[in-house]
Amino acid sequence: MQIREVQTCLRCRESKRRCDKTKPTCARCQNAGVVCLYDTPSSSDASIVSESPISDQLSDLTLSNFNSLPTTPLEPRGSADAKQLHDKVVRRRDRACLSCTRCHRLKVKCDKKQPCCGRCSRSGYERTCIYTHRAQKPSEPEGVASPVVLAGEDPEIVVTTWFLRHRGYSHWQTLISRLEALSKLGSSPFDMAVREHMEGNCDSDLILPGNFPFGSPDSARYSSLESVHALIRSSSLERQSYVDRYLELYQAIFPVLDTDTFQIEIADFWAAPSKADLCWLAQYLVVLGLGAFAKSRDSKLACEFFFASEACIAKTPFMFRPTMSNIRALCLMVIAKQVANATCWALDSCWNVMGVVVRLAVMMALHHDWLPEYNSQNIRRERQLRKRLWTIIVYIDIQMSLITGQPSLLPHEAILSTGEGFESQTRQGTLDDCWDSVLPKSFPIIFHFLSRINSSFGQISFDEVLQYNMELRQTMCHVAVLKGHEILRLTLDIFFRRALMVLHRSHAMDIQAPVLYPTSYWSSLECSLAVLFHHREVSQNTYPQHIDLVGRPFMLDFFAAAFTACIHLLRTDVPLAATLTSEGMIPPRQTILDTLSNSLVILSKEQNRALCFRTGFGLLSAIFAQIPGASNNSGDLTQISDSY
Repeated sequence: MQIREVQTCLRCRESKRRCDKTKPTCARCQNAGVVCLYDTPSSSDASIVSESPISDQLSDLTLSNFNSLPTTPLEPRGSADAKQLHDKVVRRRDRACLSCTRCHRLKVKCDKKQPCCGRCSRSGYERTCIYTHRAQKPSEPEGVASPVVLAGEDPEIVVTTWFLRHRGYSHWQTLISRLEALSKLGSSPFDMAVREHMEGNCDSDLILPGNFPFGSPDSARYSSLESVHALIRSSSLERQSYVDRYLELYQAIFPVLDTDTFQIEIADFWAAPSKADLCWLAQYLVVLGLGAFAKSRDSKLACEFFFASEACIAKTPFMFRPTMSNIRALCLMVIAKQVANATCWALDSCWNVMGVVVRLAVMMALHHDWLPEYNSQNIRRERQLRKRLWTIIVYIDIQMSLITGQPSLLPHEAILSTGEGFESQTRQGTLDDCWDSVLPKSFPIIFHFLSRINSSFGQISFDEVLQYNMELRQTMCHVAVLKGHEILRLTLDIFFRRALMVLHRSHAMDIQAPVLYPTSYWSSLECSLAVLFHHREVSQNTYPQHIDLVGRPFMLDFFAAAFTACIHLLRTDVPLAATLTSEGMIPPRQTILDTLSNSLVILSKEQNRALCFRTGFGLLSAIFAQIPGASNNSGDLTQISDSY
């Protein structure tokens, strides 16, 4: 502990009087005509605290002793005194300022909480709460998720647990197993994945934390409502453009919101922000985050909105008393996780979140007609909104099951009731009306064969495959003639073709598939090429700006389509030529090679976005290099595949 320097003279200090500290004699001692003495400890004792109080040192030096001392003339201040003053070591307190800069400037007590103190948090100054001295370890940068592979955890164990995870036949891992048998890879897919996890950094795989929206550490800084309002106010000039961008891009393909009602609720919120419902506020914040990311690609700002939304929904009783706003917010959060980075880890976590969403929706009886005994206008409107929200939940859940290879989380009773009550709505309408007519009727079909494919109870017979194929293609034909938003038409076509690829996969990969199961063989190839064509559409900006965000949730579908095309091209016993099938015209082999080569070029731009994509691209490029006749199309891709 540093010792505070005593600068007053002994007489002034004993008498507890103010001393002007002038040397060699202060003004008070000079006026009294006494000797002015200063306590000057020796250098050896400078760092030791005197154990005897000053009063003991001056016990024999009373005021009478001072008066009895002879008066001596004062010596002028010379160079020796100046030198003594210069050589004197001045010990000043050098304490660290533990308060934030704002509390220190205002001279108020700071609770020193990090990353933001309570006073700044309540006042809305979170972003200006700065500490010049941090006793704790600095927190991670905003918007950066924790690593997937924890410190000290063996990457091989992480990859092994992922490969050993339960996966149904709809997962693209079955394609990899087939490709291993057809090709001669220098390294197995497992070895490639282990090497990437050892050399790479899994931080990039998750822009949003894996546990979002249940338990992200970054949401703690928005525990107060004032901090949430401060975040929204910081984007006051842009917030309406964020909403507009969301409605333009996402509302068309995921009509979670009732647009007119939502705009009115925004106006009501700004009329009285402090009275806003937290359930609705969580929904509003996700919309702002998705809109901000669509407009500026600012992942940091978007994540701040997402974390604030998570903090708001955590304060609501959504687990036992859910509302429509709760379920809408959770659906939007699943969409946000897919748009941010649709990697294997992120989609696996989305499947788990959808399990909660499905159960909350069933708890609210969204799969049943709302108050069927009443027929007022408001009840009919509410009934329609509830039914559409349930349709979107089923749509997202089936997507997650198709991509992850996990069983659907929908109850059988709920999925059977999904297609009921739509017979009168199959009239000709717009594409936007398909959520109330065409799609609900197709969901039970997909659910039936998907639940069987992803289970371990045997294979679907080829006759059943043909029946499912006919029903799904009828639905696709019905959607194709409807007029509406082209982005919605594109995403629905990817959805249906992904389902057809899964339906035909087991028979299409049979050695004698072209002879025994021609419908499955050609349908699998035709659907994979169509999905790759859609990938090129969303990647080459043939649509409005940032349309590539629409394709992000389907990244693993694009990889699955490319792997499927590779399987067909690796089979030299079945030469491909322009063929007319019941599913349409199959292009010649060279056209298929060109399509696959273009997809590889597009995927090469995505490989640095995530370790998951890099592993998949490395495997795909290595397989493509072994396809007969691919050397003329590979170009620079062969150099990339040489490292695998």
